[in-house]
Amino acid sequence: MTINLKRLFVAALILFCTNLYAQTEQITNIYSRKTTSLNGKWQYIVDPYETGFFSYQWEERKENDAEAYWNTDIPKNKTDKKEHGYSDKYSLNVPGDWNSQDAKFLYYEGTVWYKKSFDFVKSNASNKIFLYFGAVNYEAHVYLNGRKLGSHKGGFSPFNFEIPEALLKAKDYFLVVKVDNKRKRDEIPTLNTDWWNYGGITRDVLLVEVPRTYIRDYSVRLKNNSANEIEDWGKSWVESEVLNKKSQ
Repeated sequence: MTINLKRLFVAALILFCTNLYAQTEQITNIYSRKTTSLNGKWQYIVDPYETGFFSYQWEERKENDAEAYWNTDIPKNKTDKKEHGYSDKYSLNVPGDWNSQDAKFLYYEGTVWYKKSFDFVKSNASNKIFLYFGAVNYEAHVYLNGRKLGSHKGGFSPFNFEIPEALLKAKDYFLVVKVDNKRKRDEIPTLNTDWWNYGGITRDVLLVEVPRTYIRDYSVRLKNNSANEIEDWGKSWVESEVLNKKSQ
C-alpha cells in the first residue's frame, strides 16, 4: 500500500486547524474590559429526561430541530406544534444556584435549560464579541440564536466563546444554556461526595467587547532572584489577511 505523505500532511493540517478554530482560548482580566452584563432574571425549563437535548432514540438532536430546547419556542406558523415553551412565570436569578431559589429545586440533580433574550449593538463595527461565563455548575452547553457556541465542564472555572460575526445583529438575541449537575462516577463531584451538589449559572454572564487586535492575556511578576525588578509576559491576538495572487 502506497501512502501519499503530502495528502496525509494536508489532511492532518486541516484536522488540526479545525480543532484549533473550534476552541476559544480564555480571555483574562475580564472586568478591566468593556462588558455588558446579562445577569438578572432568566427563564427556565426543568428537563430531567433531557427531552430537549436527546431524541427518543437517545441521539443528540440536530441543530435545526424544532423540538430542541435551544431553538426559539415561538411558532413561525399557526400550525407549528411546540412541546416546550419558556415563560417569565418560571425564572431564576443569574448568578445563583437553583437549589436555594425554590423549594422544588433543593435536592434536584439533572438538566435545567436557561434562556435569556436581549438586544445588543457593538460600539465599533470591527470589534470582536465574546460570551463569558464566570462559572456554571457542572456541565454547560451554550447556544445563541439556535447555533451551538460550545460546551464546558467544571463548576468553578470561567470560560468564554467568541460569537461568530454571522450571529451578530442589533436585536432579538436569544441565549440558551443547558446546565446539568448530575453526579457521575468519573466526574466532579463523584457519586459519593462530602459537599452540597449545587446546580446553576453561579457567576456572572457577560458580553465582552474587544478590538480586532487585542491583548488576550498579560501578567507582571518579580524577576527570578530579584526583589526590585519585574518582568512581564503576555499574549496578543492579531488578525491578518494573506493574499495569494498567481502570476499571470
